[in-house]
Amino acid sequence: MAMFGTKKTKSSEGSELVLAYFEEVQRLRVSLSIVDGRGRAVPASLTSVSEDRLAVSPQGPLTVDKGASVDLFFLLDGLRFKASTKLLENKPGLVALDLPSGISLAERRKKPRARLNAREGATAIALTGLFDGVGLNGSIENISEGGLCIRVEKVMEVKTQRKMHMGANVLAVGQPLMLIKLNKLPKCGPIELAGTVAWVDASQGLLVGITFEKGKESLLGPVRSLVSSRTTAIPTSVPMKTRRSQEAPPEPEEPYQRPVARKEPEPVSETPVASAPIPEPPAPEPPPAPKPEPEPEVESSPTPPPDERSLALLRVKKRSRGILLAMPAGPERDAVAGFLSEDGYGRVLLTDTLTNLLEQVEKPGIHLIFVDGGVAELQDLALASLLRHKLADAMPPVVLAEAFVDAELVLGAQETGVAQILVKPYELDTEFQRMIEGHLGLG
Repeated sequence: MAMFGTKKTKSSEGSELVLAYFEEVQRLRVSLSIVDGRGRAVPASLTSVSEDRLAVSPQGPLTVDKGASVDLFFLLDGLRFKASTKLLENKPGLVALDLPSGISLAERRKKPRARLNAREGATAIALTGLFDGVGLNGSIENISEGGLCIRVEKVMEVKTQRKMHMGANVLAVGQPLMLIKLNKLPKCGPIELAGTVAWVDASQGLLVGITFEKGKESLLGPVRSLVSSRTTAIPTSVPMKTRRSQEAPPEPEEPYQRPVARKEPEPVSETPVASAPIPEPPAPEPPPAPKPEPEPEVESSPTPPPDERSLALLRVKKRSRGILLAMPAGPERDAVAGFLSEDGYGRVLLTDTLTNLLEQVEKPGIHLIFVDGGVAELQDLALASLLRHKLADAMPPVVLAEAFVDAELVLGAQETGVAQILVKPYELDTEFQRMIEGHLGLG
């Protein structure tokens, strides 16, 4: 018995659970947060794990003395964990920590949350106001029935369309959001509601947490179904986890088999082989059947010439119709505008900003809105939804051009009141001309 020694005792079951979690953190390269007694957090990465200590590489200065207590926070398996430990060594770029005696749950969520893959294409648009304030859009990182997290890709000032710097001071915690638009959620149609900024993180890109407004449980039913199909209820204790090194050993490989010796070919017998019989000549082919004589073509009756009066009336009606093209500036927009002008339409208006579009739709004389790409702030179905929200029953027919059409887009277009979805690429031909005339009531 080592009476005065400091021999390390065998790790207990609790230490095995701690080792299992931190070995998984190291294997998956999960980020950590070191929080000292004053609540100052420093991001870090786990370098190595041993039976008695952890080696951590902080990404900033850690002003903690040797022997002080610190807390480690990390996210794993969709849950947030906390582990308390002590500082053993503090060297530049490397910190040694005592192996924590246990791990506890540190969940701040009240409802389960589903993580979304970037390939699913789910996006969100958040506006502090429809005519002023800040607007942002980006991909949805995760979502629950109570809120979501957005990885922001663009921030703009709504009134001037000026692009803003993506920093932590763009939005304040607790700031209300007038409109939150959720697009392309799996098995969900477009959802519009209000909310509040819950948190902002600019350490690794700009992430914004948003809490949905209360009283929208019926509207968020599809989100509830999506989350329940991908996650389970939030546990009340730390889930069990075993160390990967203690898993069952791999099956032994099959023993090496010596290759079979090549068999020598048997000697050819010198006995003469009987000659094969001479085949009989093939039977002569029957003569080809005579080709049937072609039937005489029936002359089609000539198409009657169009009525000059109806054409003149159609030209007059086209000159009185106004069409608004919500498309980014470029050769495609110029081609559509030129085609419509040559077809006789007297007012073909162009817009690529949200402010200009809202000014145009307030004026009389807009009989059709053609959306191909939308404006800088809102695109495609989200723009059509905003028009529906603003104009209500006074909204003119909206034609939406989309490169990819699925069931979610069709359902969203029906709810928004889109007149037709035009599959891209489209041709500026007679069919396109008849489509425009049909929605304008000229067909």
